[in-house]
Amino acid sequence: MEDFSMSENAKDQIQQKLDKNPFLALSKLVYQQVYREIINGNLLPQHKIIESKIAKELNISRSPVKMALAEMTEKGILEKEKGRELHVKKVRYEECLWIYEARMTLEPEAAYLAARRINKEEVELLERLVGCFEKIDKTHDHTAYKNADKLFHETIIKASRNKYLMAMYESIECPLAMYRNQLNQLAYEECFQENGMEKGSRYHKSIYRMIQGHYPLMAKDEMKNDIQRMYGTMSRLKG
Repeated sequence: MEDFSMSENAKDQIQQKLDKNPFLALSKLVYQQVYREIINGNLLPQHKIIESKIAKELNISRSPVKMALAEMTEKGILEKEKGRELHVKKVRYEECLWIYEARMTLEPEAAYLAARRINKEEVELLERLVGCFEKIDKTHDHTAYKNADKLFHETIIKASRNKYLMAMYESIECPLAMYRNQLNQLAYEECFQENGMEKGSRYHKSIYRMIQGHYPLMAKDEMKNDIQRMYGTMSRLKG
């Protein structure tokens, strides 16, 4: 298990937030930065998280780092198994099932609303992302797929213009990112072949066309078809 290192701009990002608001709690800023490292796929389950190392890299005392990591452990984002090193919690099959069920509840409705409320800039962004998926179909760039898929679905959630739906989706943002990152380390090539991920542009283009054409019910159905593929990939995390 290799030691985790904060991204090079982490210290600057924390300082920028402090410059804007000097009264922000440093532990909260550390929490947010470590959280983003997980979301962005920089901090993975195989990384060993060392409190003193993070404090040194951010040029701050260990206390706010300790508080941030303790809160993340309490929330189940990090874990320490049987006295071993602290690391990002591995997403287990049962948790993936919960994520799948949550997505099936939230995202089709978001697609329905997005087809009614999306703006021009968001339509253009989805169109560009479909172009990215067409390239990924040929290259099988796993990281590019993960990033494009994340932005595609987040854009549709935002386009729903429903703040409560957005808040509910945000509540699964971290475990969903952990699932994507963890899967990226496993038999991802097989997932591409077996679960239709090599045709990502087809699924995403279908969603895009229904939203762009303002067909709410059809957008909802196409989103369900896309999320259904997750059910096949979840088996990789069994055991």
